[in-house]
Amino acid sequence: MDERIRAIMAEALRLPAERIGADAAIGTVPNWDSTAHMRMMIALEDTFGIELDESRMVEMTSFATIRSAVEELRAGGAHSEAS
Repeated sequence: MDERIRAIMAEALRLPAERIGADAAIGTVPNWDSTAHMRMMIALEDTFGIELDESRMVEMTSFATIRSAVEELRAGGAHSEAS
């Protein structure tokens, strides 16, 4: 899963995947602005079949928080607005 997340982040940020380390976060990675963040969130939803609400998207500001959120949602451990 890490490599898939890294590839999504790299594509959204228009950077080589090797530039996305485990410590990647807003403020430490070039090109991570609001537009790139939304591209990343949409790609994560599409790739992993999850639904992200606005509050979770705002929290997903690093590789670690993105990975954690994706794992939690894929395991069905979070609420969803869709019924």
